[in-house]
Amino acid sequence: MDDAGQHGEFILGESFAAILTETTQSLVCVYDREARIVLFNDACERATGFSREEVLGRDARDFVIPSEEREAFGDFLEYVWKTGTPSPQVGHWQTKSGGRRLIAWSNRPMTDKAGEYIALVTTGIDLTDRESLRDEEDRALQGDPEAKLAQISRLASEQRALRRVATLVAAEVDPDRVFMAVSEECARVLQVNSSAVFRYSDDGRATIVGRHNRDSVSVLGVGEVLEAKESSAIGRVLRTGAPARIDDWGGVRDESEIAEAIFRVGYRSSAAAPIVVAGRLWGAVAITSQDPLPEDSEDRLGAFCELVSLAVASAQARADLIASRARLVEAGDEQRRRLERNLHDGAQQHLVSVAVKLRVARSQLAAKPEITARLLDEAMQELGTGLEELREIARGLHPAILGEHGLGRALEVLANRLPVTVELDVLTERLADHLEATTYYIVSEALTNVAKHARADRARVTVALDGNVLRCEISDDGRGGADAALGTGIVGLRDRAEAAGGTLAVISPPGLGTVVTAALPRSDR
Repeated sequence: MDDAGQHGEFILGESFAAILTETTQSLVCVYDREARIVLFNDACERATGFSREEVLGRDARDFVIPSEEREAFGDFLEYVWKTGTPSPQVGHWQTKSGGRRLIAWSNRPMTDKAGEYIALVTTGIDLTDRESLRDEEDRALQGDPEAKLAQISRLASEQRALRRVATLVAAEVDPDRVFMAVSEECARVLQVNSSAVFRYSDDGRATIVGRHNRDSVSVLGVGEVLEAKESSAIGRVLRTGAPARIDDWGGVRDESEIAEAIFRVGYRSSAAAPIVVAGRLWGAVAITSQDPLPEDSEDRLGAFCELVSLAVASAQARADLIASRARLVEAGDEQRRRLERNLHDGAQQHLVSVAVKLRVARSQLAAKPEITARLLDEAMQELGTGLEELREIARGLHPAILGEHGLGRALEVLANRLPVTVELDVLTERLADHLEATTYYIVSEALTNVAKHARADRARVTVALDGNVLRCEISDDGRGGADAALGTGIVGLRDRAEAAGGTLAVISPPGLGTVVTAALPRSDR
């Protein structure tokens, strides 16, 4: 009796649920963990033209989910199964005849007795044929369903693009491949003719490090260096740090390489957005199109660049680390070779001469004492010269005055040797040995550059603590235009700062002098 009662009650409950499902005007569809359809009510049949027999037990993506939304649908299901959180959606269903129905969905995951998610119950409202929504539906959707669908599709597309880029970064591929991938994904996501990744240099120019053309047009290849003029989108990004656009290049009147290339291939409009790495403007992504860009293109590009900046930072950091290691090894080898030459050609020769003179003096000590005295005098002179040269070499390795009297006094002695007037504003507090040494050599190399290349009359050095950061600035009133590619030691300065865990920036506009700024972390080691 009890079993029959329980069974009858179960049948009644199941029948009631079935009747409720079929009499509602809403679309009701239930998916299992594999995205197979396990319930498909009458409203679903009417909306799509598929019968239950055709779809039950089959993957929804093979029937009602359009091909262009398959991946987004999979991402949606993965999110629900992972979090157990309902996720309202607006999306299309595909009909048996190949048409599309716009559906607003609400959903809720179902669990078994053990609390495991086993199915997803979805209820939908077909919006395709409705000219307006009822008030309660409007509140539920909170906006235009078509706009929501566009936003969902856009976000899904951007997430897929970012995953592809992140996969390359994780695989530690060559940074050039990452930059090319970023260009390709930007062109794909924003549906434009071409896209390029630019890296800014200290002299206000931009180098193309990644390039993609959807229309196979060959223009502005990787490695080209361009002037980032105010008339271009990348020039405006460099000056403002914000997204920028050029609506019609026909209105731009300059003779820059960018404008010439744009005109040559027939592109009409462009936009650019900043890539910020470690709080600094690293570069920009620029897009170009034959057609006018939508109004929100630069904002969309800016949002995408915010997400892609981490991937670019990781790829660039790896490239910089590899290059820096190679330069440090090369510099170390060169320093050893120079030290060997200095010892061989200088101090060693003097010491050899001293040894020869002492042997001769010893052999003549009894027979010719006057010669012995002269030889001893000469040996003492040679020894003194050799010792002085050894001291000079030792100063180059680590100035004794730095360890004995600190950074301020060591920089005073350094400044007095230079042909340029140097004003010093250096903290008097003693710092860790490695920090003082790093700061000394950065200032020394920077002031050497001033003396050799800047044609400056004056220079100023400021060294001060800012919390746990030691900030060092070397400025001059010279000709500016310092370029790391010309071998002025800037790359070596940056390597030395980064080896100490810090950063180094150079601002050197032509005709306006140069400012070198290093920020080094303070530590007690």
